Amino acid sequence: MSDTETSETILDAAEELFAKQGFAATTIKQIGAAAGVNPALTYYYFDNKEKLYRAVLGRLIGTIATQGARQLDPAPAPDQAVRALVGVQSETLIGRPTLPRILGRELVDHELSHASDHLAHLSATLFSRLCELIRAGQEAGTFRDDMDARFAAISVISLVPYFHIARPVMGILLESGPDGPDVETMRAYGRHVAEFALAALAAR
Repeated sequence: MSDTETSETILDAAEELFAKQGFAATTIKQIGAAAGVNPALTYYYFDNKEKLYRAVLGRLIGTIATQGARQLDPAPAPDQAVRALVGVQSETLIGRPTLPRILGRELVDHELSHASDHLAHLSATLFSRLCELIRAGQEAGTFRDDMDARFAAISVISLVPYFHIARPVMGILLESGPDGPDVETMRAYGRHVAEFALAALAAR
């Protein structure tokens, strides 16, 4: 394997284990075994477990940032932007089920200390852009102007991740079993969130 392929294989294995076991319970030895490489090789690419963990977080969060940025360039109409970003979130979280599990663990166990830099980048790019588009909708009369665009943006982007982070709870509420909602239900919820958000934002 090339260096890039080896590092990606290590990241893939680490992502699965961090999602399943958490940061503290996962060892470099386990990651090496899962990746099919000598555990010592992980130190060549990532120095230590914390740097590897941060790299996993960066790759996951970067996926949302990259996909979201593509939907906003060139700038769509504000209502289309809301639908596009909710759709990106939904499809990314469906395609990467490790993402909500790792972020949930990171939030509870570490208060996002390892993810803060990556989330700050996400805020400076995707979140700020969504705020701008909501303000543009307010100025155009498409969206109501009696709410803070920042709070509106937080409402838009928080609903889908929570659904996935709390998937076992959603399984109980929706009576879909211990594994939680299936893919079609998750997609349906994503569409619901987009329409729900647009109804709340619509000018009165």
